[in-house]
Amino acid sequence: MAFAGSFEGYTSLGLGVRARLPFRVFTLAGPGTGSRLVIDVAHMW
Repeated sequence: MAFAGSFEGYTSLGLGVRARLPFRVFTLAGPGTGSRLVIDVAHMW
């Protein structure tokens, strides 16, 4: 994961993986009044 930048209230991140893998993205309630972004990437063992 790499921070790509932030501008006018939007933050961009980059995520690289070695192969095309299924993934899902969702938010969870965070500490206090905030929230957390979850990026769940499948993996093959």
